[in-house]
Amino acid sequence: MRYALLAALLAAAAPAMAQTGPGDIRYQSVEELKKTAADLEETVKQQPGNVELYIKLGFTYTRLEKADEAQKAFENAARLDPTKAITHYMLGLIYEKKGLKEKARAAWKTCLETAAEPHLRETARKHLHHLSANQ
Repeated sequence: MRYALLAALLAAAAPAMAQTGPGDIRYQSVEELKKTAADLEETVKQQPGNVELYIKLGFTYTRLEKADEAQKAFENAARLDPTKAITHYMLGLIYEKKGLKEKARAAWKTCLETAAEPHLRETARKHLHHLSANQ
C-alpha cells in the first residue's frame, strides 16, 4: 500500500468535493469504486471538457489507491480549469508522495493562490514550508 497515506490525506479534501447520498464515494466498496471509475471514464469520453467529471474521477482513483490514474485525472481537470484549487491540492499531495518536489511546489503555490477555503490554504502553506525546509 505505497500510497495509503495519500488515501488518508484525501479525507481532508473530500468534504470540499463530497457528494451526499448513496453515490458518495467515501462510502463505496472497492467493487463499487471500480464501477464508478469505469462509468466516469466512459462519461469523460463523451464529455471531455467537463472539469467536474475529471475531479470526480481523480477522487475515485485516489480512493482506489491508483495514484498514476488520479494524477492524470487531476492534471486534466487543472488544464481545463486552472482556478479549481482542489485539483492543485490533490496534485500537490500526489506529486509530493511521488517525490516530484518541483511539481509539488508549483501545485501548492497554485492551490494557495486559488483557494478560498481556509483549510486548503493552510495545508498548502504547511506543505510549501515543509518542501522549502527539506531542500
